[in-house]
Amino acid sequence: MAVAEVHAAPAAAKSNLEIAEYTKRDLEALLRDESFWMQPRLPITKRRIVSQVANPRADDNDTLLLTAHFKGELVACLGVLPDQVKDPLQGPVRFGWLTAWWADKESEQRLAAMKLLFMAMKRYGNRLAASSPASAAASAYLNTGQFEERGRCDRLYFIISMPSSAALPGRVVRWAAGVKNRSLFGRSAVRRELGIQVADVFDTEMESFIDDQAREDPFGRDSLYWKWALRFPWMSSTDEDRVMQKRYTFSVFAGDFRQIPMFVSRKGRIIAFLVMTLRDLRLTLKHTYYDPADIADVTAAVRSVVAEINPWLFVCGDAGIDARLRSGFPFYLARKARHSAIYATKTLPRLPWSRPQPGSGDSLFT
Repeated sequence: MAVAEVHAAPAAAKSNLEIAEYTKRDLEALLRDESFWMQPRLPITKRRIVSQVANPRADDNDTLLLTAHFKGELVACLGVLPDQVKDPLQGPVRFGWLTAWWADKESEQRLAAMKLLFMAMKRYGNRLAASSPASAAASAYLNTGQFEERGRCDRLYFIISMPSSAALPGRVVRWAAGVKNRSLFGRSAVRRELGIQVADVFDTEMESFIDDQAREDPFGRDSLYWKWALRFPWMSSTDEDRVMQKRYTFSVFAGDFRQIPMFVSRKGRIIAFLVMTLRDLRLTLKHTYYDPADIADVTAAVRSVVAEINPWLFVCGDAGIDARLRSGFPFYLARKARHSAIYATKTLPRLPWSRPQPGSGDSLFT
């Protein structure tokens, strides 16, 4: 079993603060370490480890997890998701997405979370980014003087009916909304001669479309990347994750969770690749690949899919699709907008971040 290296400054050692660093190799070994999974609070889940280990952009010696324990109890943790971004001058630049940054606010050692952040910055050569962090985390990043906001998008929240937790009233409203939306938009894709195919496995044509689009994507998310991301999400509806959720701060369990990768075609030719997640009847458009010239047909396909799935809430952050949905969306009760942003260290290339996808960084996996 690989043992994580422990880093502790003299002052920290006197206070019994132990900071541990886990590489990709170390995480793989943790899956077999029964004592690690007996902790009352977990810094990571088995599902996340399996995904991190399978990441085609992670090297064996990349730091993927940092933890701080005080008197034997977890007081802070920080995950890093290795990725790469294109630089017009340097080519691909490796960096890490910050994920699952947590501190025990009741602990006298809660500032250990900042030590973990600075350690991660050192390990990744000051090349880190965070997607849609909580306001407290965003402020902490900016206060280091090393981060800046790089991209911002408005997410539109269409409240179509009532949450599933609303019991009978919620089911009645959702049923009525579904009937209305299917009658209005259910056949819009057919009228435009559009085909919509959910594909758990990519054929040659699908891979070719994704790879062509990836050439224009600053993050180069090609078919290999999507095969990994769609095979290893960080959430599930299994009993094992239901139990694990009680000891893990971030999302790992949902009553129903599905990733929905779909291709939109017109007269037999693929024009779009869309990735949605459905989480307890909350549908989110996480990623889009399409030619802007096809925006009308892509939006029609999105309307048709929303009408067919009939979620209680639909979230969309694609600026082009949002603009068209504002004036022609299926029946909904209310609509609101929220801002989301990407923060990155100043040493990372500046140009590629202007149009962040809703599923940028770790949010793609939940």
